[in-house]
Amino acid sequence: MEYFLEALAAALIVIVGPLLTLVGLPGNTLMLLAGVGFACFDEAKYFDGRILSALVLIYVFGELWEFVVSFFGIRRHKLPWSVVGLIGIGTFIGAVLGTGVFPVFGSVLGGAMGSFVMAFVYEYSQTMDCDDAFELAWKAAKLQFIAIVGKVVAAAAMAILLVKQIFLNT
Repeated sequence: MEYFLEALAAALIVIVGPLLTLVGLPGNTLMLLAGVGFACFDEAKYFDGRILSALVLIYVFGELWEFVVSFFGIRRHKLPWSVVGLIGIGTFIGAVLGTGVFPVFGSVLGGAMGSFVMAFVYEYSQTMDCDDAFELAWKAAKLQFIAIVGKVVAAAAMAILLVKQIFLNT
């Protein structure tokens, strides 16, 4: 019974973690903490230094990838940090709404659409020029799409490593 509860918790984390990541919530953090938690819970059974090191490296890479691509990418266009944050909020709202409409791919597309809308609204309110607003919005959407895809790839890799650590570690 004890192993069943451990396996059930691990399976839920492996499924929920990547889904949370899709909508901009800390799914990768959950999976990292789960890997470390299982290793601390039963070191003899779950501790594998290579897997834990890989989890940490993939986690750091995924977080850095998202931050650098989405925030610094759009920041290159001389936008204030407050606007970059506003576009980030639009991305999050779009990802949540996109998930409700079309799970998985809707999250990625919704996030890109959310950043597009927020960037368009900001730029149009500043310049009253549709072409400039569309150009900035398109760049924001592309950058956000690339950032989310990279982070989701990191989440999938972390989920695979957790499966190896918890279910296939003999």
